[in-house]
Amino acid sequence: MDIKTNMAIKNPLQYFLEKLHHELLQIKDGVVASYIPELSHANPEWFGIAIATVDGHVYQVGDTRQSFTIQSISKVLTYGLSLEHNGIDAVRSKIDVEPSGETFNSISLEPNSGRPLNPMINAGAIATTGMVHGNSHSMRLQVILDTFERYTGHPVTVDEAVYLSEKTTGHRNRGIACLLQDFGILEDNVDDTLDLYFRQCSISVSCRDLAVTAACLANNGVNPVTGVVALDKRHVDKVLSVMGSCGMYDYSGNWLYNVGMPAKSGVGGGIMAVLPGQLGIGVFSPPLDEHGNSCRGIKACERISKEFGLHLYDTVRSTSASVLRVEYDTTQIRSRKQRPEHEEEIIINNGSCIGVYELQGELKFSSTESVISDLLEKVSTRKYIILDFRRTVEIDRSSQLLLVELIKAVKDSHMIFFTGLNAHYAFKRFLTKNKALKDIDTILKFQDTDHAIEWCEDRLLEAEGVAVNDDKLIDLDQHDLCAGLSSSELSLLQEQVTEVQFNSGDIVFRYGDPGDSMYFITKGAFEVILHLDSKHERRLTTLSAGTTFGELALLNQNRRAAEVRAQKDSLCLQLKFDKLGPIITTRLVANLANKLAKKLEWDAVEIMKLS
Repeated sequence: MDIKTNMAIKNPLQYFLEKLHHELLQIKDGVVASYIPELSHANPEWFGIAIATVDGHVYQVGDTRQSFTIQSISKVLTYGLSLEHNGIDAVRSKIDVEPSGETFNSISLEPNSGRPLNPMINAGAIATTGMVHGNSHSMRLQVILDTFERYTGHPVTVDEAVYLSEKTTGHRNRGIACLLQDFGILEDNVDDTLDLYFRQCSISVSCRDLAVTAACLANNGVNPVTGVVALDKRHVDKVLSVMGSCGMYDYSGNWLYNVGMPAKSGVGGGIMAVLPGQLGIGVFSPPLDEHGNSCRGIKACERISKEFGLHLYDTVRSTSASVLRVEYDTTQIRSRKQRPEHEEEIIINNGSCIGVYELQGELKFSSTESVISDLLEKVSTRKYIILDFRRTVEIDRSSQLLLVELIKAVKDSHMIFFTGLNAHYAFKRFLTKNKALKDIDTILKFQDTDHAIEWCEDRLLEAEGVAVNDDKLIDLDQHDLCAGLSSSELSLLQEQVTEVQFNSGDIVFRYGDPGDSMYFITKGAFEVILHLDSKHERRLTTLSAGTTFGELALLNQNRRAAEVRAQKDSLCLQLKFDKLGPIITTRLVANLANKLAKKLEWDAVEIMKLS
């Protein structure tokens, strides 16, 4: 799935790539390759950057659809194909895996055996191509084309002009092939193998193709966009190892040190980099440095790695699929605040605008990108966004940067809250010190998700014209538990209740107190508290005006199962059970049963959603 740049709210990673592309486009270093004459026709201003994640999201900017020839990047794919056709031992017997420390066209052969030092230099790549199976030259070429198609996700073709240019000028490669034949490394016809090698290097690809191909290797050999297996997973680590040590020729050490990803470059201007388990990067810009690597491509990969902390040796232990524990809105799960039935109905009917994302585990680049991408796909239906970090154990630098960019992207049109950050001091400090985040105190307003949801519900009700300040006096006949009572029954009930006032913080009753009465809240709000130990407590629910508490004792008059505390100055009507007559008792019990049935239904939905 390509991430579109015309979204109302731009994905943070897409925004970063667009800024990076604009900055690096100003670099004018390097020279377009000309030793293959046809390559010299490339426009030095062409420049594209693409990132494909293991979840199948593709981000791209610039000339990412411009065709160019894959050149030496093809060596990676053909090496994997050779391993599949011949097995590791057979390939290793003819091609070693030691870095040469020399240029791509060096004649680096073992003195006695004639083995090329690795499959990424031309000598090793020609030997690798010679090990591709097929009954004829044309069949072997088709095998290579079919293999490349599995990586890119679409059919590929040979650029005939570049092929003929390479074939006409490839004298050094011809000499290397003859040496390989002399040592017995090449067993088939030299001309056929060399022709196949020239065609392989002349296959047309795009920057996006490189990113998706790299993502295949990041995704254990499976194309994350099409789901097709591009390379047997048994060989992925071998291919990545050779890319890491040899893929950038005599710049490989500096590359691994600075960027920290297995990679391969081509003199056509492409660079393909892989961060295992997370993403693939494709960069295209024809001007090359003295090592034969794209100047802008090197800078782009260095910046992406540095900005998001993507160095290979920053170990990743989580996957993108595991960090989103659950996603829901308030049509499915509401806050613990109990409200009158008409308010509950408004929230249920309009609650899709409040989206909650509960995260868990370690947030790394790809996992955070995946969550943000999913979130932005549904952002048009949201007004309020809550990210719950309570179950996360780490939020790395790349994730912090992406989350800051998410805040910037949605802040003008949405309310966003981060909850559960008490244990993440470094991230909270990073947020509060970021000068670009003007409303960070609001974003960090709530410690727990339940209070954040409650606040959002209140705003939703206010938008529908319902006052939710709990300061309006609610008459007895407006309480849900009094539904169906006749005027005479209401009058009788009114005679049996006593108004009681509570100040903020007052405890109405404690756990274990006798259950001898119930309370109709006419003004204010109360919290039901469960004490976990001497220092910790948990809010079970908040009760607003128009609701009741203590009513369960109407059924069994057992002792209280929790503590109830006034959240603010409040008024209640207390009903002693010993004053109740049988008719009103029956009415209240029937309404209570209906209330409990609805609660059980919603609790079941919540359990299924959160399980």
